[in-house]
Amino acid sequence: MSRFSLVDWFWRPVGVGRHAFNVAVRQAGPHDAVFSFCGVEVEAWQVQRLPPEIEWIEEPTCMTCWHRITDRLGTDKST
Repeated sequence: MSRFSLVDWFWRPVGVGRHAFNVAVRQAGPHDAVFSFCGVEVEAWQVQRLPPEIEWIEEPTCMTCWHRITDRLGTDKST
């Protein structure tokens, strides 16, 4: 059974890969520093905008963020 009933993160390409961020960063000021699950620091506006499709395609998913989310959810990563 998962400890979380709602999704509390979202993915964004931020110039150094596609990272997961807590939904709370949407409330930050545009120039406030926010951190991904793996610790990448960017200004909040970079995750508050909806990036163009090409950025989603070109930037790889951060596997550290991926593993931290799956660890929180208790998901079996071997499948």
